[in-house]
Amino acid sequence: MAFGISWGGILVIVAARGFDFSPLQPAEGGLIFLMMLLGPSLSSLICTALTGGLGAFSALWRSALRWRVAPQWLAVALLTTPAILLTILLPLAMVAGPAFRPGLQWPLLAIGLVAGSFEEIGWTGFATPRLLERHGLGRAGLTLGLLWAFWHLLVDLRYNAGAMGPLWPVEFVVVYLATLTPYRMLMTWVFARTESLFAAIVMHASFTGWLLVLFPATSEPQSLAWQAVFGLMLWVLVVGVACRKGEPGPDKGLSR
Repeated sequence: MAFGISWGGILVIVAARGFDFSPLQPAEGGLIFLMMLLGPSLSSLICTALTGGLGAFSALWRSALRWRVAPQWLAVALLTTPAILLTILLPLAMVAGPAFRPGLQWPLLAIGLVAGSFEEIGWTGFATPRLLERHGLGRAGLTLGLLWAFWHLLVDLRYNAGAMGPLWPVEFVVVYLATLTPYRMLMTWVFARTESLFAAIVMHASFTGWLLVLFPATSEPQSLAWQAVFGLMLWVLVVGVACRKGEPGPDKGLSR
């Protein structure tokens, strides 16, 4: 349903322009962003109503308000993305040139907050708990991570395929498959420890927001290079989590 709402809306918007892949107009970009937000959020609310009724909505609301989580989990949610990005970009700016210097477009943090708030109603609020009930932590995170990455395929095709040409499939693999998949696995780990939709929203907002804020003025090949390193470092973190001993049950500190 999330794919149907988001992709269906995008296809209608693109078809209305005669499948013209010229640069996006502001109105078209805004409508596409709206359809992306509505896909996981609206489908989650519908499925919650169909499968659990008022009780499921109450549980969803409690999870969204569960902000008193142990400090280490908030630190993971808030700092994973900016810490890795700065670790990559600052040395590159000194060695490879000023093009890699992190940008500081602070207003773009708001986009991350909006995206995280709407998307995580679906990905974490509805899908993650049910996947964790049926599968282990790794399989649940990997499954949802791949779905999350491919959910971006159509919008990325509209935004970047015309400009990047033959390089676009590489861009999609690097920016989405190789990056969103491990990050979702980390998000699933945090949720398994906190049972907090709030923490997931913060973690998603940090990812999208800091990427937009710190994105450097690099060329397309340079961007793919540093983003490939970003994805690799996320996978290293995932392997580190996988090597930890013990079951990923809820943290008993401030998780309530």
